[in-house]
Amino acid sequence: MNNILESIKETWGKLSRPMQIGVGIFVLGVFISLVLLALLSRPQYQILFSGLSTDDAGAVVAALQDRGVQYQLADNGSTVLVPQEQVDETRIALATAGMPTGGVVGFEIFNTTRLGETEADRQLRFQWALQGELTRTIRQINEVADARVHIVLPRRSLFISESQAASASVLLHLRPGAQLSRNQVRAIANLVSSSVEGLTPENVTIVDTRGTVLSSPAVNGMGGIDLAERFELQWLYEQQLESSIVAMLERIYGFGNVVARVNADLNFSFLEEYSETYEPVNRGEGLARSVQTLDESYRSSQSGTGGVPGVDANIPGYVFGEEAEGSTEWERSENTVNYELNRIETHAVIPPGGVNNISVSVWINGELDQNQLLSIQESVGLATGLREDRGDSIYVASVPFEETPFLTEVPLPMVGPVIPWYLIVLVLLVLIGVVLLVVFGRRRTVEPEAVPVAAGLDITIGDDFEPTRELTPEELQRLGVRKAIQKVATEKPEEIALLMKTWLTEE
Repeated sequence: MNNILESIKETWGKLSRPMQIGVGIFVLGVFISLVLLALLSRPQYQILFSGLSTDDAGAVVAALQDRGVQYQLADNGSTVLVPQEQVDETRIALATAGMPTGGVVGFEIFNTTRLGETEADRQLRFQWALQGELTRTIRQINEVADARVHIVLPRRSLFISESQAASASVLLHLRPGAQLSRNQVRAIANLVSSSVEGLTPENVTIVDTRGTVLSSPAVNGMGGIDLAERFELQWLYEQQLESSIVAMLERIYGFGNVVARVNADLNFSFLEEYSETYEPVNRGEGLARSVQTLDESYRSSQSGTGGVPGVDANIPGYVFGEEAEGSTEWERSENTVNYELNRIETHAVIPPGGVNNISVSVWINGELDQNQLLSIQESVGLATGLREDRGDSIYVASVPFEETPFLTEVPLPMVGPVIPWYLIVLVLLVLIGVVLLVVFGRRRTVEPEAVPVAAGLDITIGDDFEPTRELTPEELQRLGVRKAIQKVATEKPEEIALLMKTWLTEE
């Protein structure tokens, strides 16, 4: 080993300075090429599954080992990576095998039949499967990382008082920085309620892992509108009126010269009215259902005394008949009308969202006279539908606006394409090598060998040069060579310059 090192040092010492630099750059280039080749030849791994539970990660790893697929684990074992060219094939194969399950089971639980299973056992398995299927469906929402669903199926009874309605609770684990909108929360509640028999959206409780109640029966108001949704609807209504006012006035006074604010008092009471009225028709007369008319008349004529023998005829003062001749007649009329009762039944449902009153404030940039302000006030009142009987109010004023410097547009920085770090390092190393090669090539000169004479000698090669001491034969030889070179350079300077240029080019 020592001999090899000495041989390398000796060979290195015999090389000129430019050769040493060239060899160093060549060795560095070979080393960088090997490193880049190793990096590029190494397989690129991509995520196969992420966010796996411990059970799912173990099942996936076992399946990959059986298939002989290389893999890597990340994020404390919750993320599995495989080579890039095998991602799609492996994912489809594992999905066919039902992996990962996500820690839940769906209706595949009924693929096997259990002997001796009772109806209660089947009902319990159905509840597990329904919860698992709902969990998988909710996980498809982009903002939801994980979910848990618990369902209480309705309990039927012969007595209505002992019956129990269905209910459900959903726990959501949102992705970092994600937040669900009111429409998404309502969609989850409708999804769960539509999947369970007898379940209404009002009986679905939705919370997240931070303990925030997103929807529950306690916060739902009349008509299914909770408190947060009321504020959102009121804000949207106010924003719509403000935008319409500003858009209308900016066409006249210019962009940025109008400020409008609206305060709307909305009625969110859910009103249901039921009335039943009885009143006659046809100007106070009822509607006849049936009419019965009875007319009787009697006429008779008698001569002499007549009567019926017996007690009635012999009672003093009782006159049974006419003793004298004459006639008897009488008439009786009876009219019976049955009227039908006129009943008006009214059932009205007034949904929430009515307007109690509106207050509008408008500011215009500049100085406007009173007539212009009254014109703006009238036009805004007509555009927004203000009503005096409802208590609506409007205020219009003009004042010069203050101009703030920070409203000017600031140019955004341009973001260039991302270049891999190893390409940047390779380019820098090549540039450094080229610069060093050029610098040392320009500084490369042939150092003349010094004449081994005394340091104090004044050596000026010329015809009248005389040494101050006796020179050795070697010194005399070198001195002669110098004189010859100096003479040729003096007589033929152009040829000497061309020769030196040729030497430098060859080196």
